[in-house]
Amino acid sequence: MIESTKIRCQWVPSDNQLMQTYHDLEWGTPTTSTQALFELLTLEIFQSGLSWQIILNKRDHFRRAFAQFSAAQVANFNQQDIENLMNNADIVRNRRKILATINNAQVIVNDFPDNQFSEYIWSFTGYHVIKHHYAHYFEIPKFDSLAVIVSQNLRQRHFQFIGPVTIYSFLQASGIVNDHELGCFRSD
Repeated sequence: MIESTKIRCQWVPSDNQLMQTYHDLEWGTPTTSTQALFELLTLEIFQSGLSWQIILNKRDHFRRAFAQFSAAQVANFNQQDIENLMNNADIVRNRRKILATINNAQVIVNDFPDNQFSEYIWSFTGYHVIKHHYAHYFEIPKFDSLAVIVSQNLRQRHFQFIGPVTIYSFLQASGIVNDHELGCFRSD
């Protein structure tokens, strides 16, 4: 059970166990598995224009629909798989995001074998966590220069649906950027 008396980042609702668990155990935790990074990138893409709560509520359904985020399996999705996803009411049914996910899986498989996607993503920070020292949630930018650089580089490698705002959220979620607010028990 997650302790409800802990001081958390201001974006975490005090009455939402799922969001508290996500914040306490995952968000901002350095992630080096390509599969986990592919999952986080995909979820951030699907979150675009929606609330994170919606995506988090559907996360298990996304995992089932996208082969537990095995890039190798998703890269081989065909037209029938796309139609099945479009008919799956348990996920966000957005054709552009579905196609982007399949495309991104193909890029990962073709360009980054053997967990090299993780090495590539972490190379932007010299394999170090970028620790910001924001006191309040409203100080945290929607994106920064690192997110712009990563987004542009991913775009050059033919990733899709990866604007700077989505990439900044991805960098935060994967722990490459630590934006836990000062005062939060997860702020180091």
